[in-house]
Amino acid sequence: MNKIMKPKIWLIILALMHLFMGVIGGYITNGGSMENLSIFLYLGIVSIYLLYVAFMTEGQTQARLAVVLCAPMVIWFIIGFIMKLELYGVPVAEMPSGLLPLTLWSLPALTGIMNWNSD
Repeated sequence: MNKIMKPKIWLIILALMHLFMGVIGGYITNGGSMENLSIFLYLGIVSIYLLYVAFMTEGQTQARLAVVLCAPMVIWFIIGFIMKLELYGVPVAEMPSGLLPLTLWSLPALTGIMNWNSD
């Protein structure tokens, strides 16, 4: 139970989901089209940042970086849902399908806040 309260596990899960569902799944869904290649590359870069924080930092630094990277995304999803924003013609946070990414981005931010002053 103690491991689940650390941001590391959630950062890894989020990065892998982001990589597989965002990059690979999105590329396959678009039929291998290069039309949205920039967004797939951006999603891949975000996955690299998340994996860096998960594997190259620890303790207080990891917790704080998890909050700094993930909390703005949570806020973006909430604003996207309220304002019904779209990205490339697709709703940013259409509910209930937006609950999974909202939850996956919230967990590292929440555990980071809980471990903010850990050492």
